[in-house]
Amino acid sequence: MIDECMAGRIDMVITKSISRFARNTLDTLKYVRQLKEKGVAIFFEKESVNTLDSKGEFLITLLGSLAQESGTTVR
Repeated sequence: MIDECMAGRIDMVITKSISRFARNTLDTLKYVRQLKEKGVAIFFEKESVNTLDSKGEFLITLLGSLAQESGTTVR
């Protein structure tokens, strides 16, 4: 799906939660930044966070770290 986004075929990704998006905080931030550069938004339903919002990356960093620490990330 990331490849499809980078190719311009997808302009928004909607996912249930941050913990479902990537394995850890570093991966989450890497993909969020890559997609943001391409103008692709990611919306996390549970946290109600849109990555194209000015507060998005800070909240993702914080919530992703908490999810990683609690072991709720999907592998």
